[in-house]
Amino acid sequence: MNTLKKNIIVTMVTALLIVVAGSGLAIAEDSITGTITEKGEILVLDAADGSYVLEGSDMAADMVGKKVTVTGTVAEKEDVKVISVLSMKELKE
Repeated sequence: MNTLKKNIIVTMVTALLIVVAGSGLAIAEDSITGTITEKGEILVLDAADGSYVLEGSDMAADMVGKKVTVTGTVAEKEDVKVISVLSMKELKE
C-alpha cells in the first residue's frame, strides 16, 4: 500500500475512535426533585414521576426525609429506575 492510502486509513480509524469515545461523554444529566426515603437498606428518591434508586452518594443517608434535587444520569435496570448521583441539593421549603 502506498503512503497516501495508509494515511487515509489511519485518519478514518482515528475519526471513528473519536466518535465512539465521544458518544460515551454525551450522556445527558437529569435533575429530579423529590424526597429521600429508605426502603430497607436502599435509599430511594420519591419523585412525582416515580421512584429512583440512588447510586453513588455518601450524603444521601443524611438527607432521608428531606426534599432534594438530585442531578445525575438515569438508567433503567431490571425495570427499576436508577440514578447515578453527581450532585444533591437540599431544598428549603
